[in-house]
Amino acid sequence: MRCADSIAKKLADAHFSCYFSKVLPSTLDCPEPIVVLEGAFERESRTAEEERGTVLVTVLVVREAAAYAEDVAVAAEQAVRRTDWEPYADSGHYRIVGIDTTAPSFKERDSSGRYVWSFSVECTVVRAL
Repeated sequence: MRCADSIAKKLADAHFSCYFSKVLPSTLDCPEPIVVLEGAFERESRTAEEERGTVLVTVLVVREAAAYAEDVAVAAEQAVRRTDWEPYADSGHYRIVGIDTTAPSFKERDSSGRYVWSFSVECTVVRAL
């Protein structure tokens, strides 16, 4: 499991539907997805047993209506920010020990004309060596 998968699971448990953690799907497959993308691990410190760092996860909310995209993005960011992370802390190679989110903002209109809002989740993680 990855950090993005942990966040996607939290969103699913918070009753956000139609989420995908790896790709932006076609409009035909899912017209209004929430896409969760994971960046690379960036190490901040290292000891003999573990290393600590961050993993940036980007959440994209895609909707047909601009206001609805904004509302869902704000609600999703609040669900992630306010969560008890203990049930979602284990993400395979990493253990999430803290998160910080950015405020949702308008990103773009995609090639299908849908509105895309996004926010970032900076996961502070520990990786055992």
